[in-house]
Amino acid sequence: MVIQTLDARHFDEAFALSCYAFQAKPTSEQTETARTHWSHHNATHFALMDDNQLASKLTLLSLSIQLFGRTVPMGGIASVASYPEARRQGGVRKLLHHSLETMKEKGQVLSYLAPFSVSFYRKFGWEILCDEVTYTLEKNQLPRPLATLEGTLTRVPYQDNRIKDVYTNCLRHGMLERDDEWWGRKQEENKEYHTVLYEDAEGTPKAYMVYRFSESKWTTQEMIYYDQSALKALLHFVGQHDSMLDEATITVPGSSALHYYLPDPLTKATTKPYFMARIVDFQAFVETHPFLADGQFTIRIQDDFATWNNTIFALSIKDGHAQCVPTTDPPSLFMTIQTASSLFMGYKRPTFYKHADLVTGNEEAIDQFLRTLPDQEPTLHDFF
Repeated sequence: MVIQTLDARHFDEAFALSCYAFQAKPTSEQTETARTHWSHHNATHFALMDDNQLASKLTLLSLSIQLFGRTVPMGGIASVASYPEARRQGGVRKLLHHSLETMKEKGQVLSYLAPFSVSFYRKFGWEILCDEVTYTLEKNQLPRPLATLEGTLTRVPYQDNRIKDVYTNCLRHGMLERDDEWWGRKQEENKEYHTVLYEDAEGTPKAYMVYRFSESKWTTQEMIYYDQSALKALLHFVGQHDSMLDEATITVPGSSALHYYLPDPLTKATTKPYFMARIVDFQAFVETHPFLADGQFTIRIQDDFATWNNTIFALSIKDGHAQCVPTTDPPSLFMTIQTASSLFMGYKRPTFYKHADLVTGNEEAIDQFLRTLPDQEPTLHDFF
């Protein structure tokens, strides 16, 4: 079996595999939309070919994310699929390794993916990045409309440029920096939904929500807001539909802690891992990462899948900037690449990783190292 980079000529064959693997029956319109996305400049398609027949495939997306206020190139893994006769033969393993090598060459220091199985991708170095929470509000739990709304709520097309302005102004750690192609994809995804825009009393766009309702049930597709006043305005808008609804579901990133702001914090909430992340190149990633305190550390990273990370690194932090080089000095800290990915991205508070024995070594060195890390959960509103 050989790995091949696919082009437009291979779309039909690759799309047929996706439909088979994900049990999809797309319409003609959906097929043509997928064909357009296939050719986007930020997508590279790899396949494992068996006697010139496509056996397994994935897509590597060249994207960028916010890393504690900095823009960092990220490789997104999507559309991973194999025919059943090709499964459990190491095909996806080969494609993932090839993708990591490609990401390293491109300077994409981090990778995201949406897992069908967390345990499967953990084997290859990915770890949980963030959670998604779906709140289900019964009729008596719907938000109460405000007596007075400061600002205005307007239903607009998702293509309205103010929607982009809100998203850009609300960029937080972990979020995708959407380019024009990505906005085109989002507009296609949301064309069957309503969009409401909130502007404050000065006319500044501060929030938007993508939603639909049918048969007395409300579903939120996307909810972006700049501050708590903007969130209150969106919840007010939901509450204004109280005579039309028996139930509302609001799905948001776990970092939002939305239950704290709902009228009834005991609202039913379902939490699940949403995306996973992986450090592609530990040395390059750490040198882009902001730190809160100075320090000198030797860190042993265990990474059996991307062997360029599988070594001891000397990490020197000065004035928030880091230098990281391989060393033969004895390590003071030990962690796997999975733990490093989750820890540096902030999925849990730094002390969690110590208490869970995921970071081991000299206790004083561990405590000092954890104090250098920002304490901010990642947020992600996109899917691929």
